[in-house]
Amino acid sequence: MKRHSPYQDRKSLEIAMTPMIDVVFLLLVFFIWTASFQIVEYSLPSTLTPLVGKGQSTEKQLEKEDFDQVVVRLIQEGDQPMWMVNEEPYSSLAEVRKILREIIEEIKSDTSLVIDPDEGVSVGDVIDVYDVARQLNYQEIQFAVSEDT
Repeated sequence: MKRHSPYQDRKSLEIAMTPMIDVVFLLLVFFIWTASFQIVEYSLPSTLTPLVGKGQSTEKQLEKEDFDQVVVRLIQEGDQPMWMVNEEPYSSLAEVRKILREIIEEIKSDTSLVIDPDEGVSVGDVIDVYDVARQLNYQEIQFAVSEDT
């Protein structure tokens, strides 16, 4: 006795590729929109001043003391900000980056950083210092606030 199979009358199996291609393109568009292609800028344009003196280094040497925390204070002077790292003034973000790198690499790698901006300082300058600290792998970054707020 021969059994009748429901699969005998079926035509050849066809897979519709159009919906599958649509899904692939939608996934591609989703991943492109959510991906971050912004290039991290590590240097800021600045004007260079000629060196004063010949053969003498005017760099400040850090003392090998135990830093509990590093305080970066931002002060607005006219159109340009001024940075103070532990009460030592610096005129450019590159100098601040250099001193923060020396602190974390040579003196104490687990020190905390406090960013203390004055009222007139723009948010962009504060974020620049924060970005520098994150690039140098400071693990604990805090923002100082006034007692009035």
